Amino acid sequence: MNENEIKKAFNEIEPESGAQERMYANILKKAAAQKAAVPEEKTSAPAPEKDTSSTVVPLPPRRPTPMWKRYSAMVACLALVVTVTLGFLSPFLHRDSEADDPPVMVGSPFEDVQSAEDFETLGFVIDAPEGAEDVAYCIMDGEIAQVDFTLDGHSYLYRAAKLDGDFSGINSEAVGSVSLNAEYDAVLDCLSPEMWRAHWNKDGVSYYLSNYDGAEESAITDVADMLMESN
Repeated sequence: MNENEIKKAFNEIEPESGAQERMYANILKKAAAQKAAVPEEKTSAPAPEKDTSSTVVPLPPRRPTPMWKRYSAMVACLALVVTVTLGFLSPFLHRDSEADDPPVMVGSPFEDVQSAEDFETLGFVIDAPEGAEDVAYCIMDGEIAQVDFTLDGHSYLYRAAKLDGDFSGINSEAVGSVSLNAEYDAVLDCLSPEMWRAHWNKDGVSYYLSNYDGAEESAITDVADMLMESN
């Protein structure tokens, strides 16, 4: 209530003489006290509506990564690094391990023996023809008897075994063949102008006589005939 409204209210009241001034003074005093206690409300324009478009919505607090997930990622990375490193170093490590391994001694397939009598363990005996020189005896692969010798200036390789197939030591195709002895199914193969191979069978044993230094056909035929008769 403002001062003019207060005066108008007093003018409409007809109090006793002298009371009007006192009442007016008291009302003004009371109004002043109320004004000091409760500030006059300010008339203001209606508050504008909030602009929701510019409202900042706070994000929810970020949950910390569990410790086991952190360790799992670290372990996976470490495993990848180790795998790549070992793959790169593998050839070098393998090479070093091979270098450290001692060499393996492989036994010789040839066993030198002293004479034809040492072939008896094989179930048969062969020997060089009479008059042969530089005679040497050995057993090959524990099954094949072998005699090396020279005769009339030519070298010969004589083998026998209870085996099938060609174990003559000269694995070449024949360019020509002649029969030597039908009883023993003996055949002489010409492998080249300087190489010969005679083959026959007797009592379950296969025999091979080879020459590779250019002996005449007649010379190897004579040697083969002597060996077939002696065995």
